[in-house]
Amino acid sequence: TDSMRAELLQAAGQPALVARKDGDVLAAVAAKRIAATYEAPYLAHACMEPMNCTAWHKGDALEIWAGTQAPGLNRDVLSKVVELAPEKITVNTLYLGGGFGRRFAQDFVIDAAILSKMARAPVKLVYSREDDTRAMFYRPASVCNFSGGLDDKGAPVLFTARSASSSISQAAQMPLDKGIDGFAVEGIRQMPYAIANVQVEWAQKETPISVWFWRSVGHSQNIYFVESFIDEMAALAGKDPFLFRRDLLDQAPRYKGVLELAASKASWGKPLPVGHFHGIAVGESFGSYVAEVAEVSVAKNGEVRVHKVVCAVDCGMTVNPDIVKRQMESAIVYGLSAALYGKISIKNGRIEQGNFDLYPVLRMSEAPLVDVHIVASKEAPGGVGEPGLPPLAPAVVNAIFAATGKRLRKLPIDAAELIRA
Repeated sequence: TDSMRAELLQAAGQPALVARKDGDVLAAVAAKRIAATYEAPYLAHACMEPMNCTAWHKGDALEIWAGTQAPGLNRDVLSKVVELAPEKITVNTLYLGGGFGRRFAQDFVIDAAILSKMARAPVKLVYSREDDTRAMFYRPASVCNFSGGLDDKGAPVLFTARSASSSISQAAQMPLDKGIDGFAVEGIRQMPYAIANVQVEWAQKETPISVWFWRSVGHSQNIYFVESFIDEMAALAGKDPFLFRRDLLDQAPRYKGVLELAASKASWGKPLPVGHFHGIAVGESFGSYVAEVAEVSVAKNGEVRVHKVVCAVDCGMTVNPDIVKRQMESAIVYGLSAALYGKISIKNGRIEQGNFDLYPVLRMSEAPLVDVHIVASKEAPGGVGEPGLPPLAPAVVNAIFAATGKRLRKLPIDAAELIRA
């Protein structure tokens, strides 16, 4: 892990491919400047139901039963694997038991089909938890170097970001756009704040670790990066984090709408219970806009407790509001698991985590109260399965800063950094 981290930091420290360029960041005049480096680790999906598939190769046909996010793709891949025409392959799609991008892969389906062909009999294949956790389908580790500048009135005039990571597109055999992986820069390239001089770059750095789609894909780490750094710029300006953001979103009304709604419903700026603090973040992904306010306390031993998350979502037209709320709740819990605990690490060429003893997930006793508010909208429908996740981590770490004065620029949250006498 340490050597690969050093390689990512080195890549992010050098000029890279430009994904966005507004104005001239080199010519921008700033009265105050700030720089920071943020890091995010490899993450496993940790689906509650391990990967599994039942396959029956009947000689002239193949039938499978699997919880898969890609039934059509599975059919096409299996056609090549078992040398049967696609119309000879039947895919029975079952409930996922958790997907989060992991069940878009085909490894477990291929394994079952090959075993059934070899055995000439139906085969039910179930990965062990250790097989699953070490299967080399991970959210990429990434780093991002930021710089920002404010004028003499505290308004931002400069924003640069240079990230480094492996390419999910290449792992999935998808094309790059002029050398840039759109998944790697999503959430940074679309930074919505009205800043005249913006430059976003990406450096591709492949490692021996395979990467894959993970819930909300690049937004999952990139909105954490951006919204944490924007909070740093607000602090440098001496301004309230909510007001600082709001004042920069006049040209992005849907961002501004959810930001204001979340702040209002959370009673932003009003007294909280003793020892409780608020943090806020906003982001767009999959056509939906989500803002979240996290209410957090930090014990003297550094233990972080998230008591409540207020979520405002604008996902365009809605058909079933209850599903929207449940997906926001799910994404918040999933994101909080990653923020507090999620990390895949490598030592002596091996993945260190195999089961939930070393890769914990949030327990029911740790889950916050989640209060979801949906914006009435006539816009085209957006997604709801993933957009609730990206604002969670920055809202939490921004609240931790409010509580302790310490900036956490690396996930997962390390309680040892927050210990107070």
